Amino acid sequence: MATQTYETLSNKFIQIFRRQQDDLPAHVTRDVYFEDQGLGHPDTGYYLDTPRGKRPIEFIQVNDSYHWVRLHQNQNVWETNLQGIYNGPEVGWWLIIDPQHPNYIRQEANVSHTIAAVTTALQQLPTRPNTPDHPTIMEGQQEDINVATGQAQAEAQRINIITPSNGALKGNPPVIFTGDRNTSRKFINNFDLWRLLNQNNDTMKKPLSRIVTSLVTWTATK
Repeated sequence: MATQTYETLSNKFIQIFRRQQDDLPAHVTRDVYFEDQGLGHPDTGYYLDTPRGKRPIEFIQVNDSYHWVRLHQNQNVWETNLQGIYNGPEVGWWLIIDPQHPNYIRQEANVSHTIAAVTTALQQLPTRPNTPDHPTIMEGQQEDINVATGQAQAEAQRINIITPSNGALKGNPPVIFTGDRNTSRKFINNFDLWRLLNQNNDTMKKPLSRIVTSLVTWTATK
């Protein structure tokens, strides 16, 4: 059952339809628990134990926000109002990685902007010239980058940073990006193919971990 959406809460009581199945994640329910008295039974739904006893409670959406609300039974109808909103430490809320979180779409946009910015930066890197008699300033900087890359590579291998909790990533990651802008598009295309191959893996499904993996791949892949 999807979260019920309501336009507003005021001092006036409105009818609330209780969930008929336990379909909220643990980080939203926290200490709230579900009791199943049978489909359609008025007592089926979420409850919270309080010093005053067991209280019926429901998680609803009001415009662009979400609230846990205490319920009041009026005959066979469950109701709540503005005073019914409950924000105690016993209840949870959406994590930022949940699509239901109001800022989730904005986060995806930020990640897209990050990818675009990184891609632009890669394409603007100068092409490494043929080896001259004396290294240029840029080549000196590149040597510093290579040293840092080796250090990052060793550290990433030590902590196995790109191995997700639900299994290792399939296939081979892109070949290490060396700073040559002529190979930046190839790297990005190869990473996209690697991402599609692992589209059901937690590492690629979550925007933040996907960005971290791509950054680590630039410095930690042999």
